[in-house]
Amino acid sequence: MKRLMITSRRSLIGLAALATAGLALTGVAPARARVVAASNSQALTYGQRNFDCDPEYGCHASAVLPKSWKYTKLGNGEGRFSDRAVPRMIRIDTNLPMAPGTATAAQRKQKALKGTPGLKILGLQNGTMKSTMQQGPLRISTLVYTYRSGSTTRWVATRYIGFHGSKIAGAEVTVAGRVQDRVLLGTVLTKATQSLALYG
Repeated sequence: MKRLMITSRRSLIGLAALATAGLALTGVAPARARVVAASNSQALTYGQRNFDCDPEYGCHASAVLPKSWKYTKLGNGEGRFSDRAVPRMIRIDTNLPMAPGTATAAQRKQKALKGTPGLKILGLQNGTMKSTMQQGPLRISTLVYTYRSGSTTRWVATRYIGFHGSKIAGAEVTVAGRVQDRVLLGTVLTKATQSLALYG
């Protein structure tokens, strides 16, 4: 995978968390970064979950996600799965406007974050992944950052996915939570990315 940008030593910590979760990133050596183990190591149970459903046409998307996380429909093609006990979640949007390229979408996202309190961009990287649902190869662009929310710091990874080898972003997947949850969130993001399937 080709590295676009990695900023400062802090980026090693954020990106190494993703590498630990199975998202190897070129040029980032997890052994060189001191990654603090997640304090909440409870095992999550994952399963295939349908979303973006309507009574007439059924469900338009599915992915492997934590079974216990509560689903909330946010709009056409967009939904959020939230942990009921811990402030962490995954949001999936399959109805992106103007269908930009994955790299362009990630760069636009970074620009749009300007002015966010306590913003620290940890890394932005392009790459590829395999699909477990015959949707691949997947082209991905992932932006990792932290920001301040009140007295706490939130860790976020936003990924744009192009299906069947396309560079055009067909979905946006975002995980967010506490900094100490970043390894777990990286696992959630990996599973969701590889298993995400869109239906007509």
